[in-house]
Amino acid sequence: MVLPLLSLLLYSIQSGKAEDIGSGSDPGLVKAIDRILDVPGLEPGFQGIFVQSLSDQRVLYQRNADHIFMPASNNKLLTSGAALALLGKDFTYHTRIFRTGPVTPDGTMEGDLVIQGAGDPILSLEDMQDLAWQVRRAGIQRISGDLRADDSRFDREWLGDVWAWDDEPYYYSAQISALNVNENVAQVQVTPGHKAGGLLSVAVMPVKGYLQVVNLGSTGPAKSKSMLSVERLRGRNIVVVSGSLPLDVAAKDNGSVPVTIENPALFAVTLLSEDLRACGVSIGGQIKVGLPVARNAVEVAEHVSPPLSTILRRLNKPSDNLIAECLMKTVGAVKTGRGTGGTGGTGEQAARDWYRSIGLDLTRVRQADGSGLSRENFVSPHNLVRLLTYLHSRPDFDVFYQSLPIAGADGSLWYRMKGTHAAYNCHAKTGYISTVSSISGYVFTRDGEMLVFSMLMNNHVVSNSICTAAQDAIVKLLADHTRKKAMP
Repeated sequence: MVLPLLSLLLYSIQSGKAEDIGSGSDPGLVKAIDRILDVPGLEPGFQGIFVQSLSDQRVLYQRNADHIFMPASNNKLLTSGAALALLGKDFTYHTRIFRTGPVTPDGTMEGDLVIQGAGDPILSLEDMQDLAWQVRRAGIQRISGDLRADDSRFDREWLGDVWAWDDEPYYYSAQISALNVNENVAQVQVTPGHKAGGLLSVAVMPVKGYLQVVNLGSTGPAKSKSMLSVERLRGRNIVVVSGSLPLDVAAKDNGSVPVTIENPALFAVTLLSEDLRACGVSIGGQIKVGLPVARNAVEVAEHVSPPLSTILRRLNKPSDNLIAECLMKTVGAVKTGRGTGGTGGTGEQAARDWYRSIGLDLTRVRQADGSGLSRENFVSPHNLVRLLTYLHSRPDFDVFYQSLPIAGADGSLWYRMKGTHAAYNCHAKTGYISTVSSISGYVFTRDGEMLVFSMLMNNHVVSNSICTAAQDAIVKLLADHTRKKAMP
């Protein structure tokens, strides 16, 4: 058996895979992490881990660190870094409304009114209402022409590459547009009817009539089991409500269901039409998504988003996919230097050029989208640590650092590592899609030394809780680590 084992070892070394099993500068820490990973649920899968000190770059632990893995939402670390570097922490989105004709003394605007999207992913219902009031204060009471949406800042590839088709109705797969509002979801509120056996009551907010409702649900007897289903038909703005709700269920105990919509720009301009009418502005023409704003159009309203430093917190703490996708396309639009050009491809290429400039190994990074929903994203743990190490060296590092979830405190880590030295200490991004679990970020040891780490786990058929338990146990070990113990 000596020759086969020797051949295997030589192959590992020649292939750059000698670290496929745990290794690092502290044998005790290596053994402890290996024990955590040596559990039946993880054994059939594949784990990639890299842990390094930011003070002297010594490697504390590595396993499969240069292999590529699907990162899930750890892909947002790449997107966040590229956006921060290429757009700047003070970058803002400007959503504008233009008139294409003059306003007569009686308040009639002769021409079309056009809302131009810039890619703002966090434009709210209240922001749209404010834009409508700005139009009214500009002296416009009637629009003789059409109310149009200009979404030309981005392409109309509304979904990312290789997104799962059966995820499309759900909020985390909201369509991507240059003109977004309310995160491109509607809320479907379902309540019982007046008597058992009757139809359920269904209300859709915030735009009445944009989603067609097919109500197949029924009201069940009091104390019966809730069997409610709310689904949107693929590729259509039709929601099917089926199943049942008990007669005695209270509205407060049956929250609304977020459902994605088709054609975000049309959704936004339809909402604007309702807001304008509520402000006393009538519309003579049609509501449509049309051509880009003409150069001689006159601006009558504007909304400026919070800066990127704020948007990054709204991206990373709850892991917001729409924000990530819009940032990636925004990077593409800005780097092309045109008013249009915001595509996933232009954004990913601009980001890729930046990754090369900061020393990432481009043979071990591939981005198919900005969020991590795609199963065609790949990156190595070593590359993510390189990225996090570089970001730590930037003067705006605190903007990125404060955008990450904090263990035991907020975001996607609020319930994890509570009551340990990692709580309120570890700042890290989590990630999960089917068979993929990840976490990468920073943690301080007991000596006050900041470590940077990346843990990417793929091909696990067990519950994600098995993976997150191992990740948490490793981060706790790092938080409890002392350099004195590591030295002979």
